[in-house]
Amino acid sequence: MEFIKQSIDKILLTIAGVIFLFALVVGAMHFRESHLITKEGVSLALNDNAYEPLDVTSPQILTQTWEKAPHQRRGEDWIYDVFTPPVIYYNPVTLQFTVTPPDFRRPVVLTEDPFQVELLDVRPRPYRIQLVGYLGKEGDYVATFEYVPTKATLVGRPGKRFPQAHVELRSFEVEKETTTVGNMPIVDLVAKAVIYDEDSGEEVLLTNQERRMLTGPEAVFRIKGNAIIEYTYTEGGIILNGPQTYTINRLQVYPPQATLILTSPDLEEPIVKSISPVSRGSFDSDDDNFFNP
Repeated sequence: MEFIKQSIDKILLTIAGVIFLFALVVGAMHFRESHLITKEGVSLALNDNAYEPLDVTSPQILTQTWEKAPHQRRGEDWIYDVFTPPVIYYNPVTLQFTVTPPDFRRPVVLTEDPFQVELLDVRPRPYRIQLVGYLGKEGDYVATFEYVPTKATLVGRPGKRFPQAHVELRSFEVEKETTTVGNMPIVDLVAKAVIYDEDSGEEVLLTNQERRMLTGPEAVFRIKGNAIIEYTYTEGGIILNGPQTYTINRLQVYPPQATLILTSPDLEEPIVKSISPVSRGSFDSDDDNFFNP
């Protein structure tokens, strides 16, 4: 076995030597060829046909010349007017934006009776503050008032100013007044207050026995078809309803009546009409059940 192993090793060494010598021969040959190319150079043989570039035809591009722009209507310096931003308006009635001026007028449909105002009530006009009573005991009374516009209760002693009513309480007292019914005298306590009216600059006497009224009545109106909004005016007041203008010419408490003057661009001349109160449950509407008093 040892002999066989030594024989195989010799064979392998011999093969390796042959491969090494072959590699040396091949390398020498390649080196010689590259050396010859570098030393002698390489020549290229060309045929007799010389290179001639081909003609390239350029594409034809059609052009068009615009005519000279005329002057704009704004003047000679305004040559180009490509884009002008539009004027944007806001219509508070429709709550929308528009590029045209909004029309705030409501369309008016002329009928046989163009009056669109209804009278609800004509009544005496109360003074804005009324004495309704008092609190406390003799020698230490506190006056109580009603502020008519809001129905609020105001309380105070002399010297108290009520800014919402524009008045100041100057004095207050409770007096005994005797009246005779048949042969029997009746003693009653009457509260009296003197206030200073800052608007008129005058002193006004108020009692808890009667309401103080102003000169001239007031009337309550509404527009036909609208049972929610009511308007309170005195003589000379003006009610606007779209293009219609109603001027309150005269008010009468007994019997209740109001005389109005209607003017409108749709009318050739003003219309004077006297109207009487209607029921609050009666109004011009497509839905008869819209409002129930």
